[in-house]
Amino acid sequence: MRYLIAALLLAPAAAFAGGYAIPNENARDLALSQSTVAAQNGPEAAHTNPSALAGQQGLAVTANLEMLYNVTTWSAPSLGQATLQPKANYPPELAASYGNTLPNGMPYGVGLAFLVPGGGSLKWPTGWVGAGRFQDVDQRVWLTEVAVAIQPHPLAKFGASFLYYRVQETLSQQVLSSGTTATLAMSGGAASYGLSGEFHAPADIPLTVAIAYRHQAPMELSGHAHFADVPPSFATSLPDQAATEKVTVPNDLYVGAAYDVIPNLKVMGNWNLERWRVYPTDTFVGDKGLVITVPRDYRNAWVFRFGAEYSKPDFLPALTLRAGFLRSISKQPRDTISPTLTDANSWAVSVGAGYEFIPNLRADLGYQFAFFDTVTAEGATAFPGSYDTHVHLLSLGVSYRFPNL
Repeated sequence: MRYLIAALLLAPAAAFAGGYAIPNENARDLALSQSTVAAQNGPEAAHTNPSALAGQQGLAVTANLEMLYNVTTWSAPSLGQATLQPKANYPPELAASYGNTLPNGMPYGVGLAFLVPGGGSLKWPTGWVGAGRFQDVDQRVWLTEVAVAIQPHPLAKFGASFLYYRVQETLSQQVLSSGTTATLAMSGGAASYGLSGEFHAPADIPLTVAIAYRHQAPMELSGHAHFADVPPSFATSLPDQAATEKVTVPNDLYVGAAYDVIPNLKVMGNWNLERWRVYPTDTFVGDKGLVITVPRDYRNAWVFRFGAEYSKPDFLPALTLRAGFLRSISKQPRDTISPTLTDANSWAVSVGAGYEFIPNLRADLGYQFAFFDTVTAEGATAFPGSYDTHVHLLSLGVSYRFPNL
């Protein structure tokens, strides 16, 4: 009955890919569709573009909480239809920074960020047609980032960061029609690094160009496979066992620009590469001698982001208004689509606002709606059906810069 254990390891394979990348929880960045790589002005730069920490003055902190609500409907003409059970997720982002100048007058900055850049929580209805392939997944990719920056020239800033990723995931599926379930719980971590730069045009031209790169982080997850409600006749065929899996958080590159059209109106845009080609397979290794390889063949995701920010309007100088949109080219192979991951090309639109209640204290609100192209599985090994996905994201944040610190 080794094929029953193989079913457990073959089916879930939640892994990563573009559909598991979470938009930045920072409310300002979300409202601008993350087009802000060349327009960073707060402690959240420790993640988005560390080089922008240089030139910021004093101690600053920000805290943001995002609500993510995924609605995916699966359907197949001969099998029926199912929709993810309603569930909201709440990934946070915390960041702090300090900026000052060296004795020679050169600006510098340091920063710390803690956030959830990836993961997902998908729970299909109990007993749905695809329960034998997949029931639910709960995955979190935690990131702690420490950044430093220096401005050796008035027109150029440079930054570097140390990153540590920690991945936790739990997956389950129905193994036998009698109600036997299998759960796979795994975790692991790895370190990486990032480099960034910010460049300003000369002669008072209000143009900023920036680049931010985070290197890939290969890691090994380890954990256990557990079988529940196993009939006595299958007790020896479905033993609990340890398992490992190698995964990679991909390279991430942003290149962008920002321009002040008028003193209070800034427009911005960037191109983003998520290098998912580092993820060709899911390979699970059990300590009972079982090795299962699941082809993924993920393709790179290319994201084009644009935003506009209007601050200090005459009718309410403490207010800032924001809007943005993006187009993600993330078309994955149709023969590896599964209920665990239904990534596809997508559009997203976003709006938001910020309000400075008192000097140095600002609250921000951002909302984004993302809608994915409908995708249909193909090939003999893929679970048949089409997937229609859209996602609501709402983020609220508070930022404060301490005076004279």
